Amino acid sequence: MNSSWFELTMEQEFQMRLMEESVEQMTREQMQDLLLETARLLMVKENVLRNVIKSCPL
Repeated sequence: MNSSWFELTMEQEFQMRLMEESVEQMTREQMQDLLLETARLLMVKENVLRNVIKSCPL
């Protein structure tokens, strides 16, 4: 596996910086909600990728 696959693009680095600035102004409750929604979306992404791979003819 290529280690560059795990690096962020410049655009993603910029998005991370914007997220860091936004988080600094959030309440604890807002951060918890964001964390839970992020975890849910990562699970959905995992399911989508798994189903795409399963449906790919080899």
